[in-house]
Amino acid sequence: MRQDIILGGSGGQGLILAGAILAEAAGVFESREVVQTQAYGIQARGGASESTVIISDSRIKFPEVIQADIVLCLSQEAYNRYMSKLREGGLLIIDQDLVNVNNVRPDIKVIALPFTSEAEKMNRRIVANVMALGALAVLTGVVKSESLAKALSSRLPERNVHLARDALGVGVKMAEARRESIA
Repeated sequence: MRQDIILGGSGGQGLILAGAILAEAAGVFESREVVQTQAYGIQARGGASESTVIISDSRIKFPEVIQADIVLCLSQEAYNRYMSKLREGGLLIIDQDLVNVNNVRPDIKVIALPFTSEAEKMNRRIVANVMALGALAVLTGVVKSESLAKALSSRLPERNVHLARDALGVGVKMAEARRESIA
């Protein structure tokens, strides 16, 4: 089974890193086929950023996301830009404090969670991306949260791994509380 995923946000929110962590979790720790790409605006911080990840149980013959199964948006700009790429029946995961979804398409599922406000409670807004990955894992089953935890160790400086694992756990718990919403 192939899952096409778009992770979108603003520069500085860590979505490029999140895509690399997701790809490593699936490819290295779950032995699946993976393609990960990234794009970002000319501004280092504040411009649009996007990471696409394709995860498949078989060979990936076309390595580009045309229609995503899952779109994660941590900024309004990302929502405005990538929402049109979400396929019918797809899942949209948003940061409820940063993304306003007007006129939501009736053919998709939407889960809004407070990633940024929960990250601020940890005094580290930057871990919202890892919380979102934990939620994505629980809500979609595309990877195991344990695989994400393993990938954190190779992608982050050792001094940040404990905080990131705590944030991952918060994202998992938030999603477990909302999982029935997408059943």
